[in-house]
Amino acid sequence: MSVARDIIDRVFFPDRDVHPIPVLDGGFTPNLRLEQGRVLSDIEAPDSLVREAAGTFLVSSLDRILRIAADGGGSEVVTETGGTAGALALGPAGDVYVAVAGRGVVAYAPDGREIAALGEASGTPLNCVTALAVAADGGIFITDGSVHNDAGHWLQDLMQKHGPTGRLIACDGDFGAPRIMRDKLSWPNGVAISPDGGEIRVSEAWTHRLLSISRDGGTEKVLVKNFSGYPGRISPAAKGGMWVSFFALRTQLTEFVLRENVFRKRMIAQVQPDLWIGPTLGGRFDYREPTQIGRIKKLGIQKPWAPARSYGLVARLDDTGSARESLHSRVSGNLHGVTDALESDGRLYFVSKGHGKLAMVDLAGDDE
Repeated sequence: MSVARDIIDRVFFPDRDVHPIPVLDGGFTPNLRLEQGRVLSDIEAPDSLVREAAGTFLVSSLDRILRIAADGGGSEVVTETGGTAGALALGPAGDVYVAVAGRGVVAYAPDGREIAALGEASGTPLNCVTALAVAADGGIFITDGSVHNDAGHWLQDLMQKHGPTGRLIACDGDFGAPRIMRDKLSWPNGVAISPDGGEIRVSEAWTHRLLSISRDGGTEKVLVKNFSGYPGRISPAAKGGMWVSFFALRTQLTEFVLRENVFRKRMIAQVQPDLWIGPTLGGRFDYREPTQIGRIKKLGIQKPWAPARSYGLVARLDDTGSARESLHSRVSGNLHGVTDALESDGRLYFVSKGHGKLAMVDLAGDDE
């Protein structure tokens, strides 16, 4: 049926976008730069990070916010959030905004005291906050991935194919006047503000693209329409442009399953989610997992060029969306499922949610 459907699409819809998986080349050429970084701390399921003015890091982990020394030498629990903590962002006064499952976005003072919370926008609950960004004037931008699943059930959302139900939301620094800037987005998973403050960059994971939306909401353009992976959170790069974290790569087998609706629905109904044919964040092995065709070991070695079920990837894009450089942890690596990254003092700090690590790569001396 897929072949017949492809023929019909080409004949009757010749202008419809076709999105084959791009090859990892050019600025995305595979390397070992992430894998060669230094692990600063082992953290259970780290999801997001920010760096405070004092140089310490705040990292979301399960239902806690941790404060970790810059060298990874010590950590403390800043607060318990009462729900799974995800995306983080710092406010101008040092307050931290946290995406909390079941609550929306919660603001905490540096000492962990809760200040305020935003639980809905335009009458719809914020059940799937995936990313946050704070402008210089204190304005907050929020991506809400889906109305059907929370942020922790991203694989279910991909496989269930509910359609684009994500939103980009803007509000004041005190959570006042929340408004929907864009809706019908396909799991928006990253948001950042351009250096001049005039545009909002949004990544859409399930359509594998990067958007730029004017802050007044009047115009929109597609910077990248087809990534090799599922783009996530975005942060500024010192050399210009932005860092984009990719929490997994696309594979031909996953794309095939997404088109075969009968098989996909039976898989969802009969197989537990961690054994579905689809991307993972990594960090675990089960002998029952799908082999992903070439993703097998030979003589006890996982081949780094095998099709990737899990992978580690962060890329620096310029303001037009072109990749200038990338850092990889390949299929055989141990820093997969990168959900957030930030640059500071010539270093790239990132969290590997799949393998439970806060790690750092020295960028000093890197060529363009």
